[in-house]
Amino acid sequence: MSEGQLALPFQREGEPAQAFWQARFYDFNVYSRGKIKEKLNYMHANPMIRKLVKHPREWMWSSWSNYVRGDGLILVDFV
Repeated sequence: MSEGQLALPFQREGEPAQAFWQARFYDFNVYSRGKIKEKLNYMHANPMIRKLVKHPREWMWSSWSNYVRGDGLILVDFV
């Protein structure tokens, strides 16, 4: 662990630093408008892919309605 790096809450003193992300997940810098759109489409489609809803507007925790209609439970800071 480098100086100034915060320890994860589940890390014990003397143990080697643990990874934050699971093996198949990783952080990703969204670097363009195209990537923003791609990632938003992916996130908004997830509840449909998991067959939890038929449309993103039905998922109350989705930001979909904020992007499309300007309202919704999730407030969005638009870039």
